[in-house]
Amino acid sequence: MDVGTGTGFLALLFAEMGHEVTGIDISAGMLEKARNNSDNMGLEIDLFHGDAENLPFEDGHFDLVVSKYLLWTLPEPSCAIREWKRVLKPEGMIFAIDGNWFDPRPDKCIKRMLSEFAARFAKKNQYNLIFKDCYGPIRNSLPLYEKMSPENASLLFSETGFVNTAINPLREVQEFQKNRHSFSQRLLGDNSIFLISGQKK
Repeated sequence: MDVGTGTGFLALLFAEMGHEVTGIDISAGMLEKARNNSDNMGLEIDLFHGDAENLPFEDGHFDLVVSKYLLWTLPEPSCAIREWKRVLKPEGMIFAIDGNWFDPRPDKCIKRMLSEFAARFAKKNQYNLIFKDCYGPIRNSLPLYEKMSPENASLLFSETGFVNTAINPLREVQEFQKNRHSFSQRLLGDNSIFLISGQKK
């Protein structure tokens, strides 16, 4: 299951590998895009409208639960992790890709401000500006907004009862993305994505 599937990016990757895939998202608009993408690629994925913190699936249904850039957006991330664990089969795995996008440390804040100023000046990357305008007003209701780190995510998994938790800094992905950026983006950017994995007992 790809929870918070969005346009189906991860779901379609797993479908391409030959797996049976279910995608769920709270946004009907995103599900429509995922459906169009699957049709265009000739791939089959089961899509459901639903909440990551209250899944419409029975216990022990999935071998693997994946998510990408979702945990930090949730009002109750611990509730979501418990739900993801519930729908996993015994010894099933969870993989969550995320990033410490809004690290509150002063040096990180300065980098983000300079990056935003450069984007406004160059009239580029307007998506990030719209993104900030949307999430800024609700940031205080998102526990992981400024606290999304490998350590905190791993602790969340462990506290929920997952075992064999591991952190992968995804250095190859970070290097690939860095090489595609302009000099100013490389200088001011702070690519902090990582993957947290765990296993249900």
